[in-house]
Amino acid sequence: MLRERPWSRRRTGAFTLQWHLTNACESRCKHCYDRSSRAVQRLPEALAVLDDLAAFCARHRIRGHVCLTGGDPLLHPEFWEIYAAATARQLRTSILGNPVPGEVLDRLVAIQDPLYYQVSLEGLAAHDDAMRGAGHFARTVAFLEAARARAVATHVMVTLTRDNLGEVLPLARSLRGLAHRVSFNRLARVGEGAALAPAARPALDAFLDGWVAAARVEPHLGWKDNLLNPARLRAGLPPFRGCTGHGCGAAFDFVALLPDGEVHACRKLPSPIGRLPAQRLEEVWRSGAARRHRRGSAACAGCALRARCGGCLAVSHGEGLDPFTARDPHCPGPVRSVPRPRDTSAPPAG
Repeated sequence: MLRERPWSRRRTGAFTLQWHLTNACESRCKHCYDRSSRAVQRLPEALAVLDDLAAFCARHRIRGHVCLTGGDPLLHPEFWEIYAAATARQLRTSILGNPVPGEVLDRLVAIQDPLYYQVSLEGLAAHDDAMRGAGHFARTVAFLEAARARAVATHVMVTLTRDNLGEVLPLARSLRGLAHRVSFNRLARVGEGAALAPAARPALDAFLDGWVAAARVEPHLGWKDNLLNPARLRAGLPPFRGCTGHGCGAAFDFVALLPDGEVHACRKLPSPIGRLPAQRLEEVWRSGAARRHRRGSAACAGCALRARCGGCLAVSHGEGLDPFTARDPHCPGPVRSVPRPRDTSAPPAG
């Protein structure tokens, strides 16, 4: 069991390496976090990373999970060898990438069923195509249909901005029976996303309240953004576990590995904590930089939701705030206690 001490009692039985295999991508999304050109790790280095991850998880007796992403992970020249090697080491796998044709899904499943294949949509067809390129919405729907036919679990992620705030719930409802889960994260104004406008209160609060209400009858609506917890409390519901299952899991049960080996606490903001495989994952996880990110913002100290929330460091950074001292700019304020829920009829959070 991986434990965080002394500032929190969080513990986890699973650890995720979100591995950005390459920054290469055929899309030019308007909120891309990083279009820099980075060298990629080739197979010998990749195998060393996987061996180290497997050893780290065995040492702590936790489940290991590799989320292969990018850019477009399938554009890495040795993607298939890396996917097979992760499977051979009994690591769980998932894909976060662009929509692919059915034959690619068949090849994945022949090696190992992914836990899920996640794609992104930014709203209904016109807005999504404006953000991600002409025809993206139709290609994504076709992918979801192909995945459903093959019983491959799919997640759809939406980046919440001022411009798509009114489209996200209609989009999520339209994907019932097609996507296993639809979730959203608030825009972090980093990289290309710096040119976009975030959703702002009170419109954001109204959206969050609407999501909580809709999720009670739409079980495929997922719980991801930490600020859904204050909205759940407003609805008389217990808090859910937070972004990665432990509030902000940056450098706790989750790290991001960039193509050239840089390790970051979170991919959505500059947060370097080490380098793989030049260092061991154990050393990176125990580093002072990692501990600093695990502590999160000092402004969250004393909040009863700290272990299940912690706001979003990337959102704070994107708004020009110090993520280690400032409160998430959209936070409605600290919660001193979590009241007993008035209604527990909602489906389990997670």
